[in-house]
Amino acid sequence: MKNRFLLLIFLPILLLISCTVKDAEPKIDLTDGWHYALTEEDALAGKYSYLDSSKLANLDTLIPDQRGFIWLRKTFTVPEELKGQSLGIYLGRISLADETFVNGAFVGGEGACPPHEFSAWNTARFYIIPDGIIGSDENDISVKIWVDGEGSIVSNPFIGSVNSAKKAASREAFWNSKINLIFAFLMLVIGSYHLMMYLKKRTEKENLYFALINIISAFYLSVFFYGEMPAAVGTRFSFLIFQKIFSSSLPFVFPYLVTSFVLAFVHAEENRHIQRIRLLFVIVPIVILMLAPNYQVLRSMRWTQIMLLPPMLYVMFILIRAVLKKNRDARTLLVGVSPLLLAVILDLVIHNVLKVYNFPYITSIGWQLVIICLLFIMANRFVNSLKEVEDLNRNLEKKVEARTAELSDSNAKLSETNNQLVEAKKKADRDMKLAVYVQNCFFNSSLPRFKNWDIAYKFKPAAGVSGDLYDFFYEGENLQGVGLFDVSGHGIASGLVTMLAKTVIDRKFRECASLPFPNVMEEINKQIIEEKGDIENYLTGLLLRIKDNKVEFISAGHPKVFLRTAKNGKCYPVELKGGEGNGGIIGFAGGSQEFKAVGFSMQKGDSLILYTDCLNESKNLAGEEFGENRIAEAFADSGIGTAKNKMDYVLERFNKFTEGAEVKDDLTVIVLQYNS
Repeated sequence: MKNRFLLLIFLPILLLISCTVKDAEPKIDLTDGWHYALTEEDALAGKYSYLDSSKLANLDTLIPDQRGFIWLRKTFTVPEELKGQSLGIYLGRISLADETFVNGAFVGGEGACPPHEFSAWNTARFYIIPDGIIGSDENDISVKIWVDGEGSIVSNPFIGSVNSAKKAASREAFWNSKINLIFAFLMLVIGSYHLMMYLKKRTEKENLYFALINIISAFYLSVFFYGEMPAAVGTRFSFLIFQKIFSSSLPFVFPYLVTSFVLAFVHAEENRHIQRIRLLFVIVPIVILMLAPNYQVLRSMRWTQIMLLPPMLYVMFILIRAVLKKNRDARTLLVGVSPLLLAVILDLVIHNVLKVYNFPYITSIGWQLVIICLLFIMANRFVNSLKEVEDLNRNLEKKVEARTAELSDSNAKLSETNNQLVEAKKKADRDMKLAVYVQNCFFNSSLPRFKNWDIAYKFKPAAGVSGDLYDFFYEGENLQGVGLFDVSGHGIASGLVTMLAKTVIDRKFRECASLPFPNVMEEINKQIIEEKGDIENYLTGLLLRIKDNKVEFISAGHPKVFLRTAKNGKCYPVELKGGEGNGGIIGFAGGSQEFKAVGFSMQKGDSLILYTDCLNESKNLAGEEFGENRIAEAFADSGIGTAKNKMDYVLERFNKFTEGAEVKDDLTVIVLQYNS
């Protein structure tokens, strides 16, 4: 296979070398000895200047502003070996258009001159000299050439027998136009085939990109073979527009399609921002080229081809990255696209750096080799897929039997496991019910009627044991304090910590009644750390100490508490400036915690709302949190009723906001209203 691939690459080169070997037939050499004139008057008057043969490939350098006609003239005599034969002229390729005369008689021309100019730069010139116009002594051949930014005669022109001139033109036409026409036809076929494959299976996008690459390549190659189809161009189509679209713009589309093909082929993901940047490398140079007012300006914009390099380097980056990730497809593609990369680099150096414009572009040859390589790669992948399907079909019955046996064994084990899981679940349910019952016994089932305070509260565990804990401290009809805490985590472990913490908080609140309030929270924190040991759960919460209408408040990492004033119905967060009064968490042994108290007075009708983070962090169907601002707004709008009226109003707004969404956390809400 490797030898066949090498033969496929080098066979055209060997044929080209063999075809360029000079024939032994007699010829009249036209590579030098030319004279030129720049005006028709000078040409008619015979005022010609000597032309250095090196200028044949750069005739535009002789013309002011590089636009206009140039007349070339050369005298020749027919050698004895060619006398009496029908003679033909081989002039190679001429840019842009020409009219050729022998002894003043028109013998042929290619391309179109202004006002409907159209280049025939890739058409090999072969003209037959009519019988009777060749003299026995001195003759002359003159060529009128239209130049616009470029003008040249390339190859090795000569006059010889019709057969030898025709053969030379045929060889030239084959390598510069017909071979591209053949490839364009094949690319259309390949593109249509892979487009059909994509339509059959749209998940394989590499087929779509490969189809587009081939179809657009066929249009791009028309630059080289449009002279073979004269009815399709010329007076029907502007040469400038043709060059802008097919010759100048299409090359910028290929890197985008090739990159997309490579990404799909190696199954790589791409950031959207990078994709937009890739599009810019297509759009920007095309827009610049489309603004060219004439062909000379368009040719001067060759610098835009530098913008082909970043996309090509990006393709290489994708392939190399995939190769480093052991992607076998990437290694294959890396070999497949290498001829194009080499050809593009050579063209950029030769035409843009060295400015050797008469040298033929080899990017098309490199691209054709890439298409062939990619075709083999795609075909190989398709064949491998067919083999896998065939293997699956042949071994499907055996694989089904083996898989059935595995599934039967797995089902037996699963059945046994399920029985164990059912028993375990029953035991877990019993344990959970017991834990819920024990926890509920720790919380207040009812409260007395307090002398100056109206209280309402809502306690709703998300499931089973709750991580929220609340407590009311009182003596007779006098309310002494309120606590609300939230234990980290969920399940039985956090539920056990709530019961432990509730006992500690209740004991320390009463034992430390004579201490400054921050010291009370410090004692609670120390005792909880000591009693829970290595258990990782910690608490956030808040504690209130109340005497008549005086309230002391400490927050330990808990959501904001809001005070609603009866005077104006507005809500204010209870906190000191700079966030003081919102100290560290409780039960965390890793560092010292500092707790600060906030003191304030309540007026008749003033109320406080306390809550756990379920209220402010629960989300609606759009993913928005209810948030502290909505809590404050709802509490402010709750009116002048009882504490329960206010709590119910806030919860109603909360339930409407979260309607249809899952509330995943434990919910506790307490409203305290001072009624002196």
